[in-house]
Amino acid sequence: MAKQEAESTNSLSIFWLKKHDYLNKNYYSRSGGITWTYGGSGRKNSINFSVIKRDCGTAYESAYIELRYTITDNFTGEKTDVNYKVPLTTTRCHYGGLRYWFLCPLSRGGRYCGKRVGVIYGNAGEYFGCRKCANIAYEAQMRGGRFRGGSVTFSDIERLEKEIKRYYYNGRPTRKYKRLMRMNNKLTRDFMLINARFMRRRHR
Repeated sequence: MAKQEAESTNSLSIFWLKKHDYLNKNYYSRSGGITWTYGGSGRKNSINFSVIKRDCGTAYESAYIELRYTITDNFTGEKTDVNYKVPLTTTRCHYGGLRYWFLCPLSRGGRYCGKRVGVIYGNAGEYFGCRKCANIAYEAQMRGGRFRGGSVTFSDIERLEKEIKRYYYNGRPTRKYKRLMRMNNKLTRDFMLINARFMRRRHR
């Protein structure tokens, strides 16, 4: 099956949820929605969601995002309502705070995926899932990886965090810690660029 480009696929990111304050530690439940509009055809897709957190601040703390949307069969026009939960998990950042992740709710080859990811995609039949389960390829990869060298992923940042033994030396950030901060800034800029591209498509 041919892969679909991530840039033209419905997606939901931790960055977007955090930017719009859905992961604020002071909220136990927040609801909202998102609509994707694509240029040319003017096609629109939308979902509603609720971010739920339980037992916050305890050893039993848990969180998930509940997705709600309607699927329309392209051939029959039949509509199906979909409602399911995607687990959320956290890792501690060495420079303070928590980073949230989705746990992919899909299965591959009969085995639950559960991969920890920062973005889930809506090209997996009825459900959102990780890039591999949704059979997604980024635009740069589909063009031979021309821009791949300059990208930063959540996995890159997590690997570097594990390598860092000391964050300050003589009151100054260590070389690896400064590199980590640069990578975090780069990842934020990349997400902002992707968001800007979607906004341009919406206003064409």
